[in-house]
Amino acid sequence: MSTSNLCSTVRRPAFLMLSTLAFFAASNAQASCGSSFCLVNTDWSVQGAWLERGTRLDLRFEQVNQNRLMSGADKVTPSNAKEVELETISRRWVFNLDHAFHDNWGVSLALPFIDRSHVHTESGERVNWTYRQIGDARAALRYQSGIQESANGKNAVVGATLGLKLATAKTNIANNTGTPAERSLQAGSGTTDLIGSAYYRRVLPDLASTWFVQLNTEIPLNEKDGYQPGATVGVDLGLRTDWKYGISPMLQLNFQHKKRDSGVKAEPDNSGGRSLSISPGLSYRINARSHLYGFAQLPVCQYVNGMQLAPKWAFTVGLQSSF
Repeated sequence: MSTSNLCSTVRRPAFLMLSTLAFFAASNAQASCGSSFCLVNTDWSVQGAWLERGTRLDLRFEQVNQNRLMSGADKVTPSNAKEVELETISRRWVFNLDHAFHDNWGVSLALPFIDRSHVHTESGERVNWTYRQIGDARAALRYQSGIQESANGKNAVVGATLGLKLATAKTNIANNTGTPAERSLQAGSGTTDLIGSAYYRRVLPDLASTWFVQLNTEIPLNEKDGYQPGATVGVDLGLRTDWKYGISPMLQLNFQHKKRDSGVKAEPDNSGGRSLSISPGLSYRINARSHLYGFAQLPVCQYVNGMQLAPKWAFTVGLQSSF
């Protein structure tokens, strides 16, 4: 089966099978701006890299370059239509504060700062948007519990998070001609979203490794000015191994499915889709309380509804400290 056909037919049983195999093998002519964030999982409590009570600060930088115009699962050449999308570059600095006040309970707060530029043509003329803005904040509550699986103690954990994405970012950003950017390009969606996840983590002591699987979802609870983003569901499958000298190689498989946007200000025909990406990474422990990390993300397959810009790659680097 070709990659194109694989992406166009992914369903729940299919992507679960793909995830298992990967683990054991280690937006008409007007297009949407598409998805513009990195899908790599950097929740260290889920991965087992950070377990003790206390407070953790995480600052990371992400970049996604969307310059591949796609229709369905195929790359297409920009046409001579009245409006054609060319490129969107999104850079995000994400500040995350996490506090575990109990062995089982914790809370987290996240706030992104977005640096984004977008270019498309209108009647052959280039039109640009560039802005730097605070994004939508997130707040979540976490619960986790160990599972007794051996005489040596708890070597598996199940957990869940539940929270909200808040409408803290602007939704009316315009360029120097006063033309507002399309809603999917704005710094925020304008909606309050329910965010949740469930995860399972297992320690492999003989291999000095931990593997995890996490199911994530984000569901908008309202509409804002005729726009509601599509709900998303994702699955992350990952493996982390601890080597000598504080070095930890990491590997993830990230799947996401996004429904079409809705509302009179949305572009339902050119929004939503699904993607499957592989994300190798590396973490370096600076000292007992801090480490640096980085991931590269490469799409295995992508499928978009209608015509949208999609990324060829993405990356994230960050610094995490606990105290």
